[in-house]
Amino acid sequence: AQALDLEAIARHRGSVIGALPGTEQPTQKYFDSLLVQKLSGFDPARPVWVEAETKKIGNVRLPNGLLDTMHAGARLLGIDAPMEQGVILWREDYRHFEEDPEAFVGKLTHLRALVGNAEVTLWEEVARDRRMPELFERIMRVHYDPAYTRSTRRHYAELEKAPLISLPGLSPEALRVAAMDLL
Repeated sequence: AQALDLEAIARHRGSVIGALPGTEQPTQKYFDSLLVQKLSGFDPARPVWVEAETKKIGNVRLPNGLLDTMHAGARLLGIDAPMEQGVILWREDYRHFEEDPEAFVGKLTHLRALVGNAEVTLWEEVARDRRMPELFERIMRVHYDPAYTRSTRRHYAELEKAPLISLPGLSPEALRVAAMDLL
């Protein structure tokens, strides 16, 4: 399959906590060059798989033409997985926050206006107590998942009608099986 991993090209996971430790993002010009290089290697007769993204991934912007094409996507799919699996994946991807949970919450304190003072105060308490699975799950349930859902519904109007793939887990093997089923 042809997959366009925009976060890999941008060297950023796309959210306010998405910076990769020890990794600089490319300049806009270099990002654009990498994107053109990747796209030019694709067979235009075959589909290209791409995750829903916003117009910015960290400090780089996606070209409007690419965004328009993504928003008009020929085939949309929704993906669902058990929350505990998402927490495991987040803990793996954001391991650096496991070691410094206060820094993790510190990057999110500007969300007070969105999630409320009491919620951010609870995040700070849970971080101080090093209750990491609970911290990751609360942030996912209260902020990340609702924000991602709002964004995708706004930009992908047909998503509500799209088939929903319910994954039993997010292990590499479960993802491989799901990908093979899609092909």
